[in-house]
Amino acid sequence: MATVHSQTQRWLKKIDCESVAILIVEDNDASRRLVQELLRATGFVKLHYAKSAEEAVEQIHAHLPDLILMDWELPGKSGLDLVKDIRQAAHSEKPEFPNPRVPIVMLTARQRQHDVTTAQKAGINDFVVKPFSTTSLLKAVTHSLTRKTRFIVSPEFTGPDRRKRRAGLFPGLLRRADDGTLRERLSAEADVLRQTLLRHERIDPKVLDQLTGRLLDMQTQAHGMRLKLIEQATHSLNEYVRHFGEKAEAEVLDVHLEALIRLNDVPYGEHEEAVSIVSHLKRLVDQRRRRKAA
Repeated sequence: MATVHSQTQRWLKKIDCESVAILIVEDNDASRRLVQELLRATGFVKLHYAKSAEEAVEQIHAHLPDLILMDWELPGKSGLDLVKDIRQAAHSEKPEFPNPRVPIVMLTARQRQHDVTTAQKAGINDFVVKPFSTTSLLKAVTHSLTRKTRFIVSPEFTGPDRRKRRAGLFPGLLRRADDGTLRERLSAEADVLRQTLLRHERIDPKVLDQLTGRLLDMQTQAHGMRLKLIEQATHSLNEYVRHFGEKAEAEVLDVHLEALIRLNDVPYGEHEEAVSIVSHLKRLVDQRRRRKAA
């Protein structure tokens, strides 16, 4: 447990791990065993499993889990659709879903911002991107089990309340007391660059030149605010563009720009999530470099 973040350790002390029932909905045997081993090593013993949405419904009815770890991609009905079914039971009672408010953590290789938003709108409590670390998984598990979150039941949305109380209490990595305008401008520029990429199937050299120049400006500004993670993300993109030139893949560029936007919204207290985002960019670029060299 020495590798687990101190905040997660504090949350774990609030949980009676031996009494908590967790349902793992995952059709991939290796992934399911990994989750099982991590949870058992932490002290959770009441673990139940399902390989499909249909099996999950049976397990939910039989074991009344305190937490569900849900894979997005399942055979037949998707995990996302099952989340919606569970939450909809808050509107009209369904015997197969006795607790429509049960915390749900989505496990998925999907990482685009619109995927995160889609899952949040379906009513999840947390979102963990595969491949995940011990820390990221346990953080989501402990946070979902210990966080006291208001549950909303309305025609527009059913799920945990994700609204921010006051902007000052939930600052992004770019927010300081005196830099709100700059934060918004950097985020807007990153979004504009991403939309530019989405409109071009083939990356024009002029677009790349413009992209690199504007990102260098962003990198300079980020450095001035001592935002090392933002600087690392923009540096990763600049290095990728420099290395691949006109052969740069739009998908890789898009992932970088989306990461910059996500970093802009990560609260100060979620430092590990921000580090994970930047680490993924490094792995992505390294993978493309190895592929090119092969």
